[in-house]
Amino acid sequence: MTPSTRSSPGDVLVTCGGKWVGIVLQLKAAMAAVPALRGGRVLVSSSEEATPAGAFADAAFVVPLIVDPCYIDALEALCVRERVRVVVPLIDLDVERLAPYRERFAAHGTTLVCPTPDLVATCFDKGRFAALAASEDLPVPRRVDPGELDAASYPLFYKLQKGFGSVGSGTCDSVTQARDVLARQPATVFEEVVTADEYSVDAYIARRGRCTVRVPRRRDKVVAGEVVRSQTVDVPRVSWVAARVIDALARRGLRGPLNVQLFDGDPPRIIDVNTRVGSGFVLSNMATHGRLIGSILAEASGADVEGDPDDYVRGMRLYRYYGDVFFADGRDPVAVPAGRETRTNTLAIEP
Repeated sequence: MTPSTRSSPGDVLVTCGGKWVGIVLQLKAAMAAVPALRGGRVLVSSSEEATPAGAFADAAFVVPLIVDPCYIDALEALCVRERVRVVVPLIDLDVERLAPYRERFAAHGTTLVCPTPDLVATCFDKGRFAALAASEDLPVPRRVDPGELDAASYPLFYKLQKGFGSVGSGTCDSVTQARDVLARQPATVFEEVVTADEYSVDAYIARRGRCTVRVPRRRDKVVAGEVVRSQTVDVPRVSWVAARVIDALARRGLRGPLNVQLFDGDPPRIIDVNTRVGSGFVLSNMATHGRLIGSILAEASGADVEGDPDDYVRGMRLYRYYGDVFFADGRDPVAVPAGRETRTNTLAIEP
């Protein structure tokens, strides 16, 4: 991340905020402890006019889809007009799209919380990460090359080479099914099926290159790739493998938030690495008494942070639930749960 150099307080923008109300509320709390952001607003942008996260933000804005050629221009115009100081993307596609424009936004005093395009590609592209894992002797599930499908032992797990969540993933029980998958999705990765508990490790690499937050949590229930029940744990073998991944990426220049997903085992095996703020960060942020999100905002605003990665509350649980938000005329929130502080104005932003 390239820190902002603005002297006056600014706003924090969450892109593709959608339904992640918890992130919005925790960002609001964290801003109060960052002098450069104290008194600023939390904004949400989305391609949809009405979103739950937008209803809990101080303001919400409609922007084009991530894949739209006008997306970057529209987001830049929004940041300039609203004096946005920090942009926090929440999904991999958004991080991939924004990464090449870090300096362009920095010229306006806006920090994009995402790494360089090369590091984004290293983690987002399963082929590139496999090469990194091999060079660092990091444990990963055994992969099966498409040319080895006839001789492979089934079932096999498959996923997109550049995928996220559970999109484009599943299991195939025979070579016929595997070839059908490959015909529909040529950029598919096949690997052994692993039956084991899943863990996520939420981390932060400070600007000086040291990991200051590292919170392992068990993924007790996952729906469509998103955790709905989770618990912070103390499993040394999981933390050890995650620390090796974090160190390897830090040596390559990664700074900022990341998430390492693993299967338990001897040793645990790495599933994915995400270079962004994930939805489960809300649990790790609570377990560090706000230190995780506070560190992200502080360094994005030009400060330096320190911290002990083993300093977190063990046994803290997250249990997601359904809530309801109602919108008048399809866009203005008229009823939300108690605790929402500020009414939202939703505006369309064009480049």
